[in-house]
Amino acid sequence: MIKTENMNYLLSNHPQLYKKIIKWEKQNTEVKSVVVEKTKNNCLTLKIMVDGNSRYIHSKYDPLKEADRLINQLSNLDQYNHVLFIGVGLGYHITELIDKYPNMYFSIYEPNIEVLYEFLSTCSLHNWPLVKLQSLFTGTDEEELQASVHIMQQKEKKNTFVFTLPPYVNMYSREELLIIETVKEVLTNKKISIMTNLTYQERWTLNSIKNFPYLLRTPNILMDTDKGKFKGKPALMVAAGPSLAEEIEYIKHIKDNKLAYVFSVGSAINALLEHGIEPDGTFTYDPTAINQKVISKLKKTSKGNIPLVFGSTVGFETLADYQGIMLHMITSQDTMAPLYLDKTRDIDIVWDAPSIAVITFQVLQTLGFSKIILVGQNLSYLNNKLYSEGISYDFLNSELSEEQKKTLIPTKDVYGNTVMTHLEFNIMRNQLELYIDMNNDIKVINTTKGGAHIEGTLFMPLSNVIQEELTDPVVDSEWHRVKNGYDLQFVYKRYCKIETSKMKFEQLFKTVVEQLKEIDKSVKTKQLKKLETKFVKFDGLFQKMKKNEFYQGFIEPMNRVHNERLSDNSKDIRYETDLIKKGTLVVTAFEKFLYECEISYQFVLPYYEELSQELTKLFETQNQEEQ
Repeated sequence: MIKTENMNYLLSNHPQLYKKIIKWEKQNTEVKSVVVEKTKNNCLTLKIMVDGNSRYIHSKYDPLKEADRLINQLSNLDQYNHVLFIGVGLGYHITELIDKYPNMYFSIYEPNIEVLYEFLSTCSLHNWPLVKLQSLFTGTDEEELQASVHIMQQKEKKNTFVFTLPPYVNMYSREELLIIETVKEVLTNKKISIMTNLTYQERWTLNSIKNFPYLLRTPNILMDTDKGKFKGKPALMVAAGPSLAEEIEYIKHIKDNKLAYVFSVGSAINALLEHGIEPDGTFTYDPTAINQKVISKLKKTSKGNIPLVFGSTVGFETLADYQGIMLHMITSQDTMAPLYLDKTRDIDIVWDAPSIAVITFQVLQTLGFSKIILVGQNLSYLNNKLYSEGISYDFLNSELSEEQKKTLIPTKDVYGNTVMTHLEFNIMRNQLELYIDMNNDIKVINTTKGGAHIEGTLFMPLSNVIQEELTDPVVDSEWHRVKNGYDLQFVYKRYCKIETSKMKFEQLFKTVVEQLKEIDKSVKTKQLKKLETKFVKFDGLFQKMKKNEFYQGFIEPMNRVHNERLSDNSKDIRYETDLIKKGTLVVTAFEKFLYECEISYQFVLPYYEELSQELTKLFETQNQEEQ
């Protein structure tokens, strides 16, 4: 029977695991394949019966000495802050490691639920610092294991070392490999996320501010258009992959005969314009300044009758001087739209993604298209080419360099053969597959010859699609002729409130900085008497600043990485009992963060003032029109 203190801990901290163990206990009263027995030096050891043979998990002579030897063999553990133990046994190795590395966080995965049950019945979890125990899970189901590792890695910022009990290396090699690969995947994705935030956090905010007036002047494609014009109809989503060149004549036929809506994504607009094809719309969302070059041909050669559908955080330079039709979509990285627009309105948000194709797929799905036909969506390389013919940039090579070739990885193509791709394309493909799976009522056809296989799609050459799927004209060429539906009166009220919030933030920020200086002074002079009170006061002021709307819309989004780092540091601060050490940690962590906030404020201030002037002009124009 599980020890009472362990049962209480599981009930409070791991209720699902507790239910799983109790369910197993009720169903397995007779069979016992795990045995706890005494060793020759009077310790306890544990053995498992496997195919009629017994296998000791710890030494049957001296498990304590064995654990000491195992942990002493480990090197470079100082570079990690978290250990995942595969195999709990009776916990000797865990105790040994925790004793040697008292600041280490740890998690436990025991593949064999009966072993975990015997451990919980024999040993007490409370022998360990449970504040450091992050995750505890069991089982061998692949999906459950991956989910548990994802949850474990997301709880705190972790650099994880995986320690496997030696007998488990052979007994549970599949589970060990799955866990190690999942940990690597989570860490890779985390690094990509941090790099993305670090690269774009300032641009997202700047673009949100600069583009907001455009949002008030152009229709929202997901809110203002008549979805009846799209419902149940097919749409081509034309990407810029090297296979696009083979499909030009078919796309032209589809466009001329209005057999499906033709939407280009990213650079594909240039290949279409090169061949005299004007799509029903072109989508753009890249937040960088370089993105303006992607549509430079559109600005120069188009007569202004191709609708440009832009993400609200697109590089602001992209929109400058565009004289044609524009519509917009609000992306999840936009901080101005939720700040100024009426949240009670049903406004769809497009979730940010690593690919314009994933962004556009979300839009087409929301508009109600029943068939989405992917063209030029290679997500791999064809003859070492990155883009289709007709697409070239002075800032980017269209062919792979020798260095790039070294980083390629294999994947399956639409024919089942091997094709080369890279990590970024794989991430894009995975996200596209996720959205396809979430919307299985939409038929998704991949026409990309030689492209990467995309799960959830049907591969069919575009010529066959025309014969079998696109038989009648369906396009309403006037679909984009709608007006902006935002309530400018509401925006004006929010504008006034944000201006007030800005003034409050400026005062609050000064007060927070002054209070931190008070803490620093007390730490340096070792005046402990009122230090705890100062911590409480500082925390209250800081939380008040964090709730300020100007801060939330203009400052915080530019400090995503610093905010996450502060959150990680706050845990160490929370558990520190020595007031001087705690004060030093507080000053070090928050001084850096507040410095970054000050830099962000100085950066954003002229753009905020520019936005205020633009909004004032808009409000004045509206008032004149109403009079």
